[in-house]
Amino acid sequence: MEYKRINCMLTKVTWKWIFALSLISICNLLSAEEDIKTLDLDVIAYEDFLLDSPQALEQLKTALHEKGIVGIKGIPTFKEKVGNFIAHARKFTYLPESIKSSYAPNRDLGEMFLGYEAGKERFKRPDGRWVVDDLKVSYYGLVPDCSANKWPVEVDLRTPFQHMGELMAKMGEAVMKKISLVEAETGISVKKTPKVGRMLYYKKSLDTASENPYWCGAHFDHGLFTALLPAFYFKNGQPVEEPREAGLYIRTPFDQEFKKVVVDSQDIMLFQVGEFGQLATNDGIKATEHRVQKAPGNVERFTMALFFDAPADTVIFSTSMLTADERYGGVARAPCSYAEWNEASFKRYLVREEE
Repeated sequence: MEYKRINCMLTKVTWKWIFALSLISICNLLSAEEDIKTLDLDVIAYEDFLLDSPQALEQLKTALHEKGIVGIKGIPTFKEKVGNFIAHARKFTYLPESIKSSYAPNRDLGEMFLGYEAGKERFKRPDGRWVVDDLKVSYYGLVPDCSANKWPVEVDLRTPFQHMGELMAKMGEAVMKKISLVEAETGISVKKTPKVGRMLYYKKSLDTASENPYWCGAHFDHGLFTALLPAFYFKNGQPVEEPREAGLYIRTPFDQEFKKVVVDSQDIMLFQVGEFGQLATNDGIKATEHRVQKAPGNVERFTMALFFDAPADTVIFSTSMLTADERYGGVARAPCSYAEWNEASFKRYLVREEE
């Protein structure tokens, strides 16, 4: 009898501990959920965008001016092109490193940035220290295709890259025109300027002690404008939903903290603003500060960005707050060419060989 009484008491105590631990777990989960602030992404239907719906155009302009990001859903052929591109990007990514590295540019010979790149960018942490984005891998190519591009022969990355890039270029130009970022208002035309496509692969983060908590540190794109694909995640070779803590985070001009951009469909093309766009409009539209939060463990992330540059000989006389940046020269209304701005930006963020 004594044994049964003790066993019953232990059982009661055990269940009390289980209940208490469950409450703690739930509270911790709710607390973690609260820690992740999310941004309501404005998404416009392609048909409304195409037909110049007044409501859609107002939403487009407001989203880019106030949040710095917007999405367009239902673009014809988009889903097919995205799926094909991601499949071939993965095939290239899983090639041996020796093969991939053979497609890296030889900077000693003066080659451009085109081709394979791994761990070549750095970003400043909030404490002021510069950290290398060592888990980010890229493959660059100009859109439309040209002889300067280099493409692997082991995998046909070229065809899906160009097909995807051409659609992104078409949509990006249309968006920039509707928000007066090119042509009439700024006098800048991007029709004849190649766009820079960038396949992005974020490697598994197995080292939890890494000093860099991000797949990509906080920064602004330095060009005019950027088109983005939704991100695709894989774990152990299988597609998975975006991990709760991972993904694209942005800080709007009105926020003190970064918020996660929740994209609820892989049929959405995203757009955000670059620093030269802010300079060219004299702060009429603000550049989008963003970073990519990583997921710990055996999770990989794939996407693609397309950057819109102004023609190299474009000269502006900006009054933007960004003229205080040393890349501009630090003087408002002083002349600055896009070629100068572009070169200074690369020098700031590219990892030097001695580092």
